[in-house]
Amino acid sequence: MKVASKTLRDLRVAEIVKLDMVVKDGKVSSYRARVALSFKYDPKK
Repeated sequence: MKVASKTLRDLRVAEIVKLDMVVKDGKVSSYRARVALSFKYDPKK
């Protein structure tokens, strides 16, 4: 969200659509989230 908030304006809703994790040796080694964003679009800017 920090990166998205720098380039998109008026972020309104963020919904985690899918969450994936990689497990190695019984521990989570990495994860990723697919996020649906809702934001206001103003073509005049």
